[in-house]
Amino acid sequence: MPESQQQADVRIAVTSALVFGVFLGAALFGLIISLMPNTATGLDDSDLDGVPDSHDLLVDGNARMRITATSLMHEKLAEDANITLNITFDGNGDPSGNHDAQTCSLNFTIIANTTGTSPAIGCTFDTSDWSMLAVGFGYSMSHTEETEFDGTFTHYWDLFPGNSSDTAGYNSSMDAWMLHQGTVVLLNGMSDSDDNDWNAMLTIVFAADDEMVS
Repeated sequence: MPESQQQADVRIAVTSALVFGVFLGAALFGLIISLMPNTATGLDDSDLDGVPDSHDLLVDGNARMRITATSLMHEKLAEDANITLNITFDGNGDPSGNHDAQTCSLNFTIIANTTGTSPAIGCTFDTSDWSMLAVGFGYSMSHTEETEFDGTFTHYWDLFPGNSSDTAGYNSSMDAWMLHQGTVVLLNGMSDSDDNDWNAMLTIVFAADDEMVS
């Protein structure tokens, strides 16, 4: 084989080895980086739910929110009233699924000749793990009254703090992180002095209920 051909073959072999070494080094570097915690950029995802730990309400599983009705203030009633409190909750786009339009109904009794009661009952809902996303909840309250001659009537209570004639409300911009840490929300339908015969002030408490997560 001519000497010039041998030199050319050597150059090709050296070049191929260098290129292979560069690609191998890049692959090993990428593997090492992927296995190292990325605390500098805050992109760790301990539970692999697509939410960085820095923005995850619960870094080891899916977050849940409990809403508890703790007290209800109202005008004095002459008779007992069986109350139904309906609550809806929108988790607003959890990466692992859609948690919107969750609902529950809470039932309790207002005792006659009282102006307040403490139901201390609630519901637990799945919520978005993203701490930066707002969540929403809606509410309405009613009781059914049977009269001797006129049949059955459903009375809707005003919990809405405003002069609107609405007896149900919805808030779509609640801070998920603050609610998960624990927040008291006051729905004061008695403050608006409207003409509704069934005004009330309801206190509800938001808090994490992550102990139920498996």
